[in-house]
Amino acid sequence: MTTQIVRVGNTLTVEIPEELVAQADLPVGEPVEWMANGSGSLALVKPTAAKPRRRITLDQILESIPDNAEMEKIDWGSDRGAEVW
Repeated sequence: MTTQIVRVGNTLTVEIPEELVAQADLPVGEPVEWMANGSGSLALVKPTAAKPRRRITLDQILESIPDNAEMEKIDWGSDRGAEVW
């Protein structure tokens, strides 16, 4: 099947025949990724199913520090410039 790359506004688009989308099991409306295969070819693939990262709040981090925890003092060397401590 042959199709064309078409400019729509500031974007390039490619029409994909529905039968190819069905054969590739790419659901309409779901995200896909373009991958360059080299030698002037592209592949349209489903994104890898990476687990979404869980966002941790500062309060959750602080709660995980034991009450009797002591932090190691770090010697950063002598003061430089106009630092005031």
